Amino acid sequence: MVLSTAALSQQLIPIVGPEQVLLLSETALLSPSEQIFDQASLPTHIVYPRTQPELAAVMAVAHQQRWRLLVCGQASKLHWGGLTQQIDLVVCTQRLNRVVAHATGDLTVTVEAGLSLATLQAELATFRQYVALDPAYPQTATLGGLIATRDGGSLRHRYGSLRDMCIGITFMRADGQSAKAGGRVVKNVAGYDLMKLMTGAFGTLGVISEVTLRLYPLPEASATVVVGGTESQITELTRTLLRSTLTPMAVDLLSPAVLPPGTVDGELVLAVRFQSLEESVVAQCDRILQQAQGLSSITLSADPDIDFWQQLTQQFWQTPQSSALVCKFGVLPAQSSKFLAQFDQYCQQQKIDGWGRIYAGSGTGVLRLEQEGIGKDPSPGVEWIRELRSHCQNAQGFLTVLDAPPALKRSLDVWGYPGNALASMKQLKQQFDPHNILNPDRFVGGI
Repeated sequence: MVLSTAALSQQLIPIVGPEQVLLLSETALLSPSEQIFDQASLPTHIVYPRTQPELAAVMAVAHQQRWRLLVCGQASKLHWGGLTQQIDLVVCTQRLNRVVAHATGDLTVTVEAGLSLATLQAELATFRQYVALDPAYPQTATLGGLIATRDGGSLRHRYGSLRDMCIGITFMRADGQSAKAGGRVVKNVAGYDLMKLMTGAFGTLGVISEVTLRLYPLPEASATVVVGGTESQITELTRTLLRSTLTPMAVDLLSPAVLPPGTVDGELVLAVRFQSLEESVVAQCDRILQQAQGLSSITLSADPDIDFWQQLTQQFWQTPQSSALVCKFGVLPAQSSKFLAQFDQYCQQQKIDGWGRIYAGSGTGVLRLEQEGIGKDPSPGVEWIRELRSHCQNAQGFLTVLDAPPALKRSLDVWGYPGNALASMKQLKQQFDPHNILNPDRFVGGI
């Protein structure tokens, strides 16, 4: 249903005030809307709760009225996952942006979910601390959005995933009741499974309002060794590195096409980043260079090191385009080099602009493909996804479409979930959100 202005005035404005209920047309937050909504008629209004009690009250009203909600922070990842439809109201948490508590000695911080990671990192830097995350869209991503999408990056190799960093969470149930899991100290394990359940659920089980994260000291020095070689050479070097006593922050396998021309030469590229004391960083870089003797290599430190990783992120996570396909995938770590080499060959054969990135320690990664016209004719893109998904599944892995033209998303299952837990997921959805009002259709199996 389309909410009338009168209904909004009666139900929402007394909760948040008139300045926090806006026409969707007055904001560019959800633009382009066709990347998000699978319908001709769009929701007309967006509401901005400023406190957790306001959020709870908005949720309670929505539950009572059976309004279907699209929940977002800065909306940087709303184009991920399935297209949603028949949304009555957009709930934006970006004004829930306070640092609630920072225990500098315990290396933990509690923040509201609408705070952006970039803002938090800037505040923590004054204490020589940081959250060890390097996600997509790092300047706009909010903490709630990061947890909802389980977004991470190369630093997972050293620090683990978001599920490992999140030690406490508060969320609003579909009926507006507040629920908590975990706590504010690292040793607290109460509600640990519930916290993991909320991580990566795409906002379909509850609206995250507050999180507690573990922190790490900012490293004194940072440097990256970039090595190019044949598939067999890079495979052997990666295997040797992962079995060694070295302690890299990131170990990424890259398509050569992702790097500026002339960086290094080879069929595949390995980028290894070290962050620690200056003497340790230099010594570990030297060991990698010794192991890579005879291969094309370069060492980056200081600003070039920072620029390298920032540009790498930008290459994969550019502004959504009608001609781009971005996929998250995973294969067995032992199959990583072979899979990436096959992907690069496939792109050359199909005459596609494409490049890949694999976090070598876990075998997960990102693929990006671009070709003009795919937004108008999704057939080639559908075929590419099916072939790549088949390769991943043959390597005992998976492939999920994050970003793609809407026509393509309508033509296939973007999640491609091969497991047997879908029935359990739907049962959980029924228990947490029996009326299906939270981010409908965005998650696996249309949840």
